[in-house]
Amino acid sequence: MKNLSSYKSKIKQLNSVKELLTIFDSFNTYAQKLESSYKQLQERVKKIDREMAYTNECLNKKVLELDNQTRFLNSILGSMHSGVIAVDNDGIIMTFNNVAESTLNVVAEDVLGKDIRSALSHIGGFVDLLLESMSKNEKIDNLKRIIEIDNDVTRNIESSISILKDDRGVITGFVEIFHDLSEICELKGRLNSASDLVSVGTMAASIAHEIRNPLNGIEGFASLLERELEGDSLRLIKHIIKGTKNINKIVTDLLFLARPIKLNLRKDELPNIIDKALLFVDQELGYKGCRNIQIEKDYENFDDFIYCDSDRLQQAFLNILLNAIQSMPEGGKIKIFTRKSTAKDIPVMQVGFVDTGDGINNGTIKKIFEPFFTTKDDGTGLGLAIVRKIIELHDGRINIFSGPEKGTTIMVNLPGNHNDLLSISSETNYLSSNVFV
Repeated sequence: MKNLSSYKSKIKQLNSVKELLTIFDSFNTYAQKLESSYKQLQERVKKIDREMAYTNECLNKKVLELDNQTRFLNSILGSMHSGVIAVDNDGIIMTFNNVAESTLNVVAEDVLGKDIRSALSHIGGFVDLLLESMSKNEKIDNLKRIIEIDNDVTRNIESSISILKDDRGVITGFVEIFHDLSEICELKGRLNSASDLVSVGTMAASIAHEIRNPLNGIEGFASLLERELEGDSLRLIKHIIKGTKNINKIVTDLLFLARPIKLNLRKDELPNIIDKALLFVDQELGYKGCRNIQIEKDYENFDDFIYCDSDRLQQAFLNILLNAIQSMPEGGKIKIFTRKSTAKDIPVMQVGFVDTGDGINNGTIKKIFEPFFTTKDDGTGLGLAIVRKIIELHDGRINIFSGPEKGTTIMVNLPGNHNDLLSISSETNYLSSNVFV
């Protein structure tokens, strides 16, 4: 009996060992499967890593290619001579190139990402055309118009608007390309003025001799009668003499505009020339009894000279000053200033004449330098035409900034001394200022 119990115990132990061996076999089997799965997973990870590396390489190439294309497109936009503005369907500004900045006097960083309606609303007449194209989904070709920049500065531009579409033909935005035609329009105006002056010159040259001979005779006989007459008759004779002198001056002005003029160039300083013109202004004010006009001088402290015909420039400055006086019948103030500046790295001597008169409207400013255009009942319309000719003979420029009841600023830019480039300061903001300080 004892042997039987021992035998059963051994059988039981043997079964436990077999079960344990079975468990170990199962564990080994699962361990081998796990090891195999792990190796497969490692291989898969390596494959994924290789695929990711290739994908990243392709992506980097695409990014680099896109970056190069972006730089190339920006380079094209930056080198264009036209302004380019692109907006999306909501009117958000996406592109604003360098020419658009300079033409519209706007910094790109200030408007990119903003609604064009608010970002450029201060530029009169500019946004309307693009908004019209967006509302109608229509392109616009070569439309000329006038826009108004800050400080009442106008520019003539020509615009074309195109519609941007994606590969499926869906509209994604609009782009406006515009050219600044202001200089071209100014040159056309000068050519028209030159053509007018040729006609005037032909007429003046043909009739000057016929007019002057009788005029001299009339003035001579009137001077003889002046010695013998008195009372009302003497007053009438004086009117005749004054009238003949006025006619003679008109003929002289016409001939000046029409004939080629050779300047007598020599060294001189702008303050000296202005002061000589002011001597005649003082005489004119004393003759007319005008003591309610103040003249203020603000000459920049520099000793530079310019090559010029002093007498001609003095005549031009005198005409400008007399016009300023006539614009202030109730009195006022005239400020004269000189400044040194640069224009495209070229030294410029600036002379400004600022008055507190009634001002000039835009329509008049455009015609102010045309021969025979005048707003005065007794004017000939030749004074400012002569001024412009004298300034342009000196390779200079003259500009007028004005507005009703804002006074008038006349700015004369003359070539400076080219040997003094380093000492020239940046251009001052006197160009559009009508305020006395």
